[in-house]
Amino acid sequence: MKRKMADTEQTNGDDTMISSITKQKKKEVVPGVIYLSRIPPFMSVKKIRDIFSEFGEVERIFLQPNERGANTKKGRLFTEGWLEFSNKKIAKQVAVALNNTNVGGKKSSQWYDELWNIKYLHRFKWAHLNERLAYEKEVRKQRMRTEISQVKRQAQFHIRNAEGEEVKKHIQERKRKQGKPVHGEKDGSVTETIFVITQKDTEEDRMLNKKRKLEGKKDTSISMTKGKKEVVRKKSAAAHSSFLKNIFSGGLVEGDS
Repeated sequence: MKRKMADTEQTNGDDTMISSITKQKKKEVVPGVIYLSRIPPFMSVKKIRDIFSEFGEVERIFLQPNERGANTKKGRLFTEGWLEFSNKKIAKQVAVALNNTNVGGKKSSQWYDELWNIKYLHRFKWAHLNERLAYEKEVRKQRMRTEISQVKRQAQFHIRNAEGEEVKKHIQERKRKQGKPVHGEKDGSVTETIFVITQKDTEEDRMLNKKRKLEGKKDTSISMTKGKKEVVRKKSAAAHSSFLKNIFSGGLVEGDS
């Protein structure tokens, strides 16, 4: 009797070992995520689940809505998507088999000639996608806050300018009633003041101006030296001609008696 009890205990121990091994095998099944870089126009989440459920168990789907595209009666527009299969082996097979292939279905379908652009995301988990979406959401909020604050600053600036103009007009009107001169008015007529704003010269402009001044001085000095040389040449020519006249006239000059 004791021997039979020991045998039953041993068999029960083996059963528990087998059950623990099977549970461990079940735990080893890891989900896999595939990425759809393009979603055919107006294809819904339900339609994508129906298509990919033919290859394996689809757990979760997320499609990124197209913020620029308007929703119509045909459906909603999406830009990209992520699908999580319960088994990553199936996810890999689906990505390899369907990438750059036609969506197919009935020939009358609007997606018949569309192509799948699918990639298996190695070591990618759904938690990573949640982190990314949360980060993008926070970035959009921050961008929205920045734009709102900028619009508020612009509005306040215009309001202050408008209020300043109103105050200025009120002061001018009060001065007119008191008979005091108003700035910008002559004989009851308003003269428009024109402000001329000149840009400060850059270093390159200053160098060019300096070069032009040097070239101008050089040209004037050259012209002056040329004028002096011309005067000297004329004087020497006149002296030479008078010397020749004295020689050939025997030292007599016209007008001498």
